[in-house]
Amino acid sequence: MRIIFRAMLCLFLFFAGLFIYGHLASAGQPQEPSGETNLAKGRRVTRQVIAALGGPTYLNVHNVQCDGREAAFGTAGTLMGFTLFRDIWLFPDKNRVEYFTKGEHTIVGFLMGSDDLLITHGGAMITVYDGKEGWTLDKSGVSNQPDDLIKTFNDRLKTDMNTVLRKRINEPGVEAEYAGPDIIDLKEAEWIEFTDRDHRVMRLGIDKYSHLPLRWVVVTRNPETRVKTEVITSYTQYALNDGIKTPLSIEQARDDRKISQTFLSSCKYNTDIAPDLFTRASLEQAAKNSGKKGLKEPRN
Repeated sequence: MRIIFRAMLCLFLFFAGLFIYGHLASAGQPQEPSGETNLAKGRRVTRQVIAALGGPTYLNVHNVQCDGREAAFGTAGTLMGFTLFRDIWLFPDKNRVEYFTKGEHTIVGFLMGSDDLLITHGGAMITVYDGKEGWTLDKSGVSNQPDDLIKTFNDRLKTDMNTVLRKRINEPGVEAEYAGPDIIDLKEAEWIEFTDRDHRVMRLGIDKYSHLPLRWVVVTRNPETRVKTEVITSYTQYALNDGIKTPLSIEQARDDRKISQTFLSSCKYNTDIAPDLFTRASLEQAAKNSGKKGLKEPRN
């Protein structure tokens, strides 16, 4: 009888230990609401992402200026070269990018969307977008951006990760649905899928614990051929700038083919940026100041 009693006591203590351990372990983890739908969880996790990026400080950004260098890769994955750049935004839709090159260069034309553009003696090329208008400054002077590039700019703006998180998430018809766990760059991750009334599909992969973005995937489909294209942007090396978590290394791929990599040296938020920078007149003045010999490389 004593042996049976001792055996029963051991079993009782064993299962009691398992219960207590499980209770303590679960107490140390944030509990998800029971019966939570994927839509509700998608919204909740999206709020966690915004908080990780800076919360109200992140949401209230009205301008940003980043300096760095960008590399472009050819169809075979070969490195085409680097160029220095300065990227200035005045939200919601004003953008100015200044590219600085030395010697003969085709990479800037590639990055600007003009594959046949060639810089022969170095200098600066500037693109400016102001909503539905756009202009370019190059060796030949100032010219209007083609309509297709202006459309591309506005389409990309609607599917930009920061635009979706800061603004579009509150638009009618925009949904954020939890899309499940995953492993990204050997990190435990989670996916959120965003959709809008125009059937755009955007997917955000985040670090499960830091809630910082790891991947941003934009899925488009050719209206004629119905062929699907995925543009994947990867974010690493986060740093705190003016209260905002900023990825210093950004890689972009199209259908698993690497097309560019950006390395940021500095980013400044909510500084004194003049709206006049985003006008054709500003480019014409820059052309006069440079004597059409190219602008000087910026100092960080």
